[in-house]
Amino acid sequence: MMGQVSRECVDGGIVPSMATQPQAEAPPPLAAPVPESVPPAWRETAGWAGGAPCEPWDYVPKPPFVLDDDGYLISDSMGQNERHYGRLAESWTVLRRPFRGRGGAVCGDLSMPYVKGQPHKVVIPDLLVALAAEASGGRDSYKLWQEPVPDFVLEDLSPSSGRRDLVDKRALYQRLGVPEYWMFDETGTRLRDDAGAPLGTLLVGYRLRGGEYKRLRANAAGCLPSEALGLELCVREGVLRFFDPVAGEFLRNLDEAEQRAEAERRRADDAERRVAELEAELRGRADSD
Repeated sequence: MMGQVSRECVDGGIVPSMATQPQAEAPPPLAAPVPESVPPAWRETAGWAGGAPCEPWDYVPKPPFVLDDDGYLISDSMGQNERHYGRLAESWTVLRRPFRGRGGAVCGDLSMPYVKGQPHKVVIPDLLVALAAEASGGRDSYKLWQEPVPDFVLEDLSPSSGRRDLVDKRALYQRLGVPEYWMFDETGTRLRDDAGAPLGTLLVGYRLRGGEYKRLRANAAGCLPSEALGLELCVREGVLRFFDPVAGEFLRNLDEAEQRAEAERRRADDAERRVAELEAELRGRADSD
């Protein structure tokens, strides 16, 4: 009994494989059409030619979107809430300080195409740190055939991206060889272990070991160590914090940095005033003599 030729997705391509069912009982399946929600411009750019994405992490941008001159995604309107943006902006700012002057790239919400010639093979990490990358902040995107694989990726979970972050992106980052993958969930209800059981935590981190992600364990202080950053990640009062074990202190967030700057300004003003008072006193003594 002859088998039929079916179509399967392998590494983003369509390859023939022999099915075990007789042709009369199982006619060859047709390629699934691209969903109508996929913008025509992106269909043409991605080169789908009537076929659907082959892998669960293939990205479909939400219009309006912006492409570079080579057709790779720069940005789209896949927006998040204000709290999400606030957390990412703070983490991005906090992490830029220790790497300033040391090289390396700290990028937030930047498109990362990972297969040259296949624009739909793109992922948008909420935050990435690449220690060997150029520190330039002028990138439109982070193309993996031009840039080193990031050392650290953080995703901030949202109701619309929960499964994608938990399952699809984790599998993709593992496949790309990203050494560390982290997820933060403000609700504390979405993070799961490998068996699908709730973790009951706001933060989880994975380290690549033997080609697979292994979940990191918290230390006595409740922090998770990041080998990539040389820091520890903790949640304090529902806020993601970065602890420097060498300095023995948390990296300052925006409010703390502003408070520190204000305190330093006050100390400088006080010192300047004391100097002026001392000079005035000395002049007074000199005049009296």
